[in-house]
Amino acid sequence: MKQNYAICGKLISIESPLPLTEHENFKIFAVDGGKTDIHITYKISEVLPEAPGEPKVSQSGSLVSWSDGMVYRNTPMGTAQGALSCYKIGDTTNSEVYFTQRSYGVMADFRYMWNSISLSQLLLPFKTLLFHASYISVNGEGILFSAECGVGKSTQAELWRKYKGAEVINGDKAGVSVCSDGVYVHGLPFCGTSGICKNKSFPLKAIVLLGQAPQNTIRRVTGVSAIQSLIKNVYLDFISPGETGQCVDTLIELLNEVPVYHLDCTPDQRAVEALAIELAKL
Repeated sequence: MKQNYAICGKLISIESPLPLTEHENFKIFAVDGGKTDIHITYKISEVLPEAPGEPKVSQSGSLVSWSDGMVYRNTPMGTAQGALSCYKIGDTTNSEVYFTQRSYGVMADFRYMWNSISLSQLLLPFKTLLFHASYISVNGEGILFSAECGVGKSTQAELWRKYKGAEVINGDKAGVSVCSDGVYVHGLPFCGTSGICKNKSFPLKAIVLLGQAPQNTIRRVTGVSAIQSLIKNVYLDFISPGETGQCVDTLIELLNEVPVYHLDCTPDQRAVEALAIELAKL
């Protein structure tokens, strides 16, 4: 079985000997035909192959190793084996993902699939980063609200919908691509608990880093400070060879095109108006 997905401006083709998930989020991103950018082959085995190299443990619990120009990422499922993705260092156009018969139904499900196939890593060589951020569109441009959980990303997105007519594209995650003609932000087929998941892309107008405060203050963030702040909200564990350098290089290119702000804000209309005044200057 083969299915193509349009994600972050790239066509990702997945071949599997078993049926792929039919969750609504996946249907939104499914497409027919087109030139494949990333080809992923699913393989089913009784046990996962043994990955060569010395494994390192990521924050998410994945085991990452590399050998002879290949990266091996083992995503566990509780105490059991889950999935093993394999791809070339610096060339993610072809990838293999091994599943056990026991874990396939879970690891290929929409809640875990994109982590199982190492989507963040596969998109990195294409100058595309996945962010923990609420993504809205206003007047044909995208704005990202990025922060740790509980700070108010979804709140600010909803306030912009209410007071500025913004459309919320994804309540929790977004992809950002640095392209030859500019920087674009994309919807993703997963959205945390927000439930808001749309397949729409727009030129990225600004990234807004949020903090909570009794009064609204906004300032531009640039240079190393901006990179350090943004990188905290990128979905990468920086274990695989070259990840850090590729991420930083992409962020530098992004910052040359897109302003980053830090907004200490209130959870009401005053925050919307404070940011709108600043964005109107662009």
